[in-house]
Amino acid sequence: MSALSKWLEAVVLRSVGPEKFARLEYRLKPHRRASWGGPMNGQVGRVRICRDILTTLSPTAIVETGTFRGTTTEFFAEFPMPVYSVEAEPRFHHFAAYRFRDLRDRVHLTLGDSRSFLNRLAADASMPKNNVFFYLDAHWNADLPLAEEITTIFANWQQAVIMIDDFAVPDDTYAYDDYGPGAALNAEYLDRLGRTDMYRFYPSLRAAEETGAKRGCVVLCNDPQVRDRLKALSSLRQVI
Repeated sequence: MSALSKWLEAVVLRSVGPEKFARLEYRLKPHRRASWGGPMNGQVGRVRICRDILTTLSPTAIVETGTFRGTTTEFFAEFPMPVYSVEAEPRFHHFAAYRFRDLRDRVHLTLGDSRSFLNRLAADASMPKNNVFFYLDAHWNADLPLAEEITTIFANWQQAVIMIDDFAVPDDTYAYDDYGPGAALNAEYLDRLGRTDMYRFYPSLRAAEETGAKRGCVVLCNDPQVRDRLKALSSLRQVI
C-alpha cells in the first residue's frame, strides 16, 4: 500500500470511526479477509499441527488472543467447539465482528487487553476450565502480555494446551518476534518464568519446507497425560 493510500485510510478512519470503517473495509477490500496469506500466516505445516491437536484432544473450547481481522479465527470456527477471541485494536475487532456476524452463537469476540480478557474468562463460571486450547498471538510491541497470559492459563485451566505464534524454534530458521533485551520470544523467555511443570513442543517440519510467512511457534502443556498425547503427534517434536 502506498503512503498516499495509508494517509487516505487514516483520514477516513478518523472521520467515520473504527466500526463504520471496518465494515467499509470488509466490503470494499475482500482480499484483507485472508490476512498474512491465510490462517496461521499461510503456513500449511502450522495448520496441520493445529488440526492434529484439535482432532486428537477434542478440546472443550478454543481461546485466541490477537483476533486481528479474523483469518485464523475463521479456521478455528470450522471445529465444533466454541471460540473466544480478543483484539486490542478497535478497527480490527470491528472487522472481525462483522465477519462473524452470523456466527455469534459460537464465535465470541471481545475488544480489549488479552490479560484482562483471560482473567474474565477465568472468573466466568460458564467457561470450560478443562481441556481448552489457547492460541496466543497478542504480541505487537515490547509490552509483552505473554508471561502473564501463560501464568493465568496454567493457574486456572486443567489440561490446557497453549500454542504461541512468532516464537523461535531451536536449531531452525523460523522467524520470530524480538522486541529487545528480555523481550525476544524464545526459550530463554520461557526459562525466566521459572516453571518446572511446563513441557515444550516445536514443529517437526523444517522451516525450509514450510509455506507462507515461515513464523515459528511453540506448543506448551503442563499435564503429563496431555504431554504423552502430544508426543504421539508426528507434526510436533518435544524439546527438553
